[in-house]
Amino acid sequence: MSSPAQRWLDRFGLLGAARRIRHRLAPDSELIRVPSYEPAIARLVRASGDPVRYASLALAIRTLQRDQVAGDLAEVGVYRGTTSRFLIRMAPERALHLFDTFTGFAEHDREPENAADTRFQDTSAERVRQALGGAANVVIHAGYFPDTTAGLEGRRFAFVLMDLDVYAPTLAGLGFFYPRLARGGYCFVHDYNSPESNWACRRALTEFLADKPERAVELPDPWGSAVFRKT
Repeated sequence: MSSPAQRWLDRFGLLGAARRIRHRLAPDSELIRVPSYEPAIARLVRASGDPVRYASLALAIRTLQRDQVAGDLAEVGVYRGTTSRFLIRMAPERALHLFDTFTGFAEHDREPENAADTRFQDTSAERVRQALGGAANVVIHAGYFPDTTAGLEGRRFAFVLMDLDVYAPTLAGLGFFYPRLARGGYCFVHDYNSPESNWACRRALTEFLADKPERAVELPDPWGSAVFRKT
């Protein structure tokens, strides 16, 4: 329902101009007018520097809770735990599994285009533990992925966030999590629309879903994430 001020502006043909001015002054102030998450989460979304992706993660988790979809959360590609903190804030009652080498990309996984890529080495499992403040229900799986999934074959997941940047581990991760993803569960793949690593994440997700009923939905966040929900 529009406010009296909005109706007045609309009457004189000024509503569109007012909205454009407001967006320039505060571009994220109305990212979602009526989000399903609470104001405290909205503030975290706006402060994230990546509001479209964080809002999408928040909406997905609140939907899981509303629909009573059971299962753990997983984040693959943790780096220093920034997104991990947000996931904990959204669902502190669920187990959160964090996977990372904490030593950057394995050489044999790198494309020729990123053979010299030495990013994401300036972290450690202990640094992430400290960043998370000893949060309960967090399990860190340090080492090469997907080898670090050993022992989790019987787990059920409701939410998976994959941010691996390279092809082989992304494809292997999809192969591990998909059969363990609850019906109605979400799988996010970061960098789907990024040309980095020869479009590695797009290639992996496209190949994996080729014979599946789900389809990737692209998100307009800075690095072009994609998401699908298990049918």
